[in-house]
Amino acid sequence: MSSKKKEKQISIEEYIGTYCQEKRIRERFAVYISPDTHHNLKRIAQLFKDKHHSTTSSLADSIISHHIETYRELLNNAHEEDTRDFFEWLGRARQSENEESESYQEGV
Repeated sequence: MSSKKKEKQISIEEYIGTYCQEKRIRERFAVYISPDTHHNLKRIAQLFKDKHHSTTSSLADSIISHHIETYRELLNNAHEEDTRDFFEWLGRARQSENEESESYQEGV
């Protein structure tokens, strides 16, 4: 039995509307991906290049943007949890420093 979740199937029209529209990216930043992933992105972009002006860059940007939007709530919750954990750790560290300082002052 596979542990992967069954992905929701979408129509080709929904796929094109979500991922394969022309997207002008004026400012660019490098993101490193594996050769296999790049090869697959390039092949997918070529499928939609002529009719929808899809490029490897616009496809990658759309996929990443869609992922972030889809999982925004989960990512925000993870961020809030990490922030809480950090402030709890910081509070414990400060408390420990204060206790050490008080012990040192009592010994002087």
